[in-house]
Amino acid sequence: MLQFYLMSFRKTNIWRDLDWFTVILYVIMVIAGWFSIYGATYEFDNTSMFDLSGRAGMQMVWFGTSVLLIFVILMLNDEVYDVLAYFLYFIVILLLIATIFLAPDIKGSRSWLVLGPVRLQPAEFAKFVTALAVAKTMSQYGFKLLNIRSFLFVCFLIFLPLILIILQKETGSALVYFAFALVLYREGMTGLILFAGFCAVLFFIVSMKYADVMMGITPLGEFIVSLLILWISLL
Repeated sequence: MLQFYLMSFRKTNIWRDLDWFTVILYVIMVIAGWFSIYGATYEFDNTSMFDLSGRAGMQMVWFGTSVLLIFVILMLNDEVYDVLAYFLYFIVILLLIATIFLAPDIKGSRSWLVLGPVRLQPAEFAKFVTALAVAKTMSQYGFKLLNIRSFLFVCFLIFLPLILIILQKETGSALVYFAFALVLYREGMTGLILFAGFCAVLFFIVSMKYADVMMGITPLGEFIVSLLILWISLL
């Protein structure tokens, strides 16, 4: 086990291979977000950005933690992610299930596990772990997305955490998973599924925006959606 741990670290100069433009852009965005949080939560009796009891101070703590995690991730060899992809996915799924039953209700959402002074949101870890599991599946020899079993398995990997996150009433985080449709499209999935998803979003927005505008006894939103469906059907 110790030998695997030692061999899992890179022996090359990672600093030479880094995309420093992206790193600097990331740091600028984090600092800008830090100032934005401080400005949005400013209180006259607490003016320090470094006070750990305030949101800006806690954001600084998380930024420091993320830098440490980034360093560890960069030091690991690529093979480690391939070996641990399914294992990490399984662990996160268990955390998502536990969150549904154990997390306290915070503003109508049960997505945070409270572990003493630390609060953990498994839905955030589930995003990149799902990406690892999907990448490992697609990188296997002979994988073909157009094979029905392969396609269903990949969809299972994506929709399982999505459904668990929705059960936590954290719909915003769940919507991120629909970005995997672009990955599937690149691997050969028919564009009709992407087009159907786009139409569903468009129809929903139009129908809601013009729901109160009436054309006789018919809401304008329903009328426009009906015209769009008819036009698409004739294409």
